[in-house]
Amino acid sequence: MAEYYDGDNFDRFVFAKYVDNIEDTWYDTPPVDGINPYKCSIRWTGKLRPVKTATYLFAAVVDDGIRVWINGTIIIDQWNLNDVGIFEGKMKLTAGSEYNLKVEYFNALNEGEIKLLWDIEKPKEEQSWYERVFGVGYKHKVIGAKYFFRPDGELPEVTAVEENSIIENIVEAKPPKKKVEKTVVETPTEEVKKLSKSLQQVEGVMTVTIAQKYIPKNVQFVHAKAEILPSSNEELNIFAKFMLENPDVKVSIEGHTEPIGNAANNVELSERRAFKVARYLVEQGINGLRIKTAGYGGSRPLKIPKKGEYYPQNRRVVFILSGLE
Repeated sequence: MAEYYDGDNFDRFVFAKYVDNIEDTWYDTPPVDGINPYKCSIRWTGKLRPVKTATYLFAAVVDDGIRVWINGTIIIDQWNLNDVGIFEGKMKLTAGSEYNLKVEYFNALNEGEIKLLWDIEKPKEEQSWYERVFGVGYKHKVIGAKYFFRPDGELPEVTAVEENSIIENIVEAKPPKKKVEKTVVETPTEEVKKLSKSLQQVEGVMTVTIAQKYIPKNVQFVHAKAEILPSSNEELNIFAKFMLENPDVKVSIEGHTEPIGNAANNVELSERRAFKVARYLVEQGINGLRIKTAGYGGSRPLKIPKKGEYYPQNRRVVFILSGLE
């Protein structure tokens, strides 16, 4: 059974139905009416009944977060923003036995994608080079309906229940309005006031020269984390307002770090920071389809540091706009 929630942390229950597999992809049209396609969560529960005793390899192809439990044991745990990642886990299952399966998923940016796949683990000597290199998710199959045990009885076609109270029937309801939290900013600088005022006066064609005024120049994060410092909110809010008032403009957000330390960790951190900024803009009302993100780690420094030196300007987020004259 699939339960659909508005919000990326099971905030408001909307709809439930039986499904034959766990496989879905969407863009600006949500998988069910009444939820925000860019900020929603889904929970699947049921019983899995394998036909062969073996160690099964599971893979989740997902954008963004995923958790998978079998009989209460979590085998995949990637509860964070992921750009179409493939995550794997495994467990030994006995033929004919019933196993409680629970899958939780959330989408918080751009399109959503979820696939749950499996296959029987092969000895390494029987694996092809493709399987050894690329793993489960690139080859194995979506778990089909014949392996799921569906209990007797029918689920109502539409349900919308929150604990002890019944909410409006979702067939009749309009999609919920996106809640935009306003950020309280302490005394804006004169430059920010000037930019905000000029933003309201822009008419006609949006040019590169005009747009440059609204691109954030000083987005800062907690050291070694993807947490945006509150001091960055002012510039991000002005940029969000610019994006809302210029719907043809799109943005690519690039994350960068110092060219020191572990390269893979730097790439991951830069990606998470770019995602965090994109998510902030989506929360201000920007359509997620207008935003792309990328992380380059320390591969594109503005200045190469010497040993023992650091250049904060290398730790940056770059905004590249398109759709301008």
